[in-house]
Amino acid sequence: MNYKMMIAYDGRRYKGFKKTNAYDDLTIQGKIETILFKRYSESIEVISAVNTDAGVHAHELLINFKVPETEDKANEVCAYCEEYLPDDIVILSIETVDERFHSRYLTKSVTYQYRLWKQDALNRPLFERHYVNVMKEELDVTLMQKAASTLIGEHNFMAFTTRNKVKNATKNLMELNVEETPCEIIITMTANSFLVNMERIIVGTLIQIGSGQKKIGCIQKALESKAREDVGHKAMAGALSLVKVNYEI
Repeated sequence: MNYKMMIAYDGRRYKGFKKTNAYDDLTIQGKIETILFKRYSESIEVISAVNTDAGVHAHELLINFKVPETEDKANEVCAYCEEYLPDDIVILSIETVDERFHSRYLTKSVTYQYRLWKQDALNRPLFERHYVNVMKEELDVTLMQKAASTLIGEHNFMAFTTRNKVKNATKNLMELNVEETPCEIIITMTANSFLVNMERIIVGTLIQIGSGQKKIGCIQKALESKAREDVGHKAMAGALSLVKVNYEI
């Protein structure tokens, strides 16, 4: 039986979604698979639409997993998992789906959001402090918006990843919005998929352009050179959240 599940989590104390040999119990996948093993007495692979990095949060992440033939109803699986999941991982929905359903292969686009707390905000963040990147310098939002527009479209984003080798670095960045509120600058980006740390390097580049540390032309140079040194720093993980996965039904 194949279950489709939507989950959310606070990623602060996890090494990302995907299991690693060293940190199985400190990953979201590892936590869920441990619970499913208790339920079915065999290893169950949990497949995610994307693998979030260490420290990154998720408002909505689509996963699926296949279990042995059982009379378990979806709500019973949900109740069992919720009983053993830690407080920082929540199940939003669950349903049975066709055996061919695959959360990763059917994903069409992914949306992330990054929150910057402005240097000139009226106050320091309190409840938001664990989920925003507090700026020490004033940022030119108009310049950041102009820079963001040059990244939209299909490009080779090899300069925007921490990986040295990538099978396919060409991604379609469909949306890259920079919005300002009284206290925050919110960067929202949607792409067909992202390279490792691509979201955080895009944000870091926009921050350095907005603060005057880099010229707006560095983006075009980086797209052409594909060199990591032509882009900005990798922004901290804790202010990044996966907000939506769009998938093909």
